[in-house]
Amino acid sequence: MRVNIPFELLFAIGILLFTISLYIYGLIIKRLLPLIERKGIWVLPIVGAAFLVGSTFIHFYRIFYYGTNLSKADPADLFPLIKGMLRANSFEAYSILGSALLTLIGITIYYRWISK
Repeated sequence: MRVNIPFELLFAIGILLFTISLYIYGLIIKRLLPLIERKGIWVLPIVGAAFLVGSTFIHFYRIFYYGTNLSKADPADLFPLIKGMLRANSFEAYSILGSALLTLIGITIYYRWISK
């Protein structure tokens, strides 16, 4: 397996920009909550941003560890490497899903509070 470094860096830049935007969104909500006399949900997008950073680390571990090992593995070693790579891929996907769900929960709660 050959790793395409420019596309992996593009992925990292995109996730980093999205992480920064979630973090800034959390800080904006923190400043807006005192206007409606509520507090606490600003943490959800920031925790979601932390999940995105974690998924990026998992992604690069999967690409660089399993990618290099799969390119020079013996046929007998392929199944455990592919199995580990798929497990890391599942953790990455669950981390991105967790980030999206936390942010969605925070957005929904805030929308309900300001709609009343």
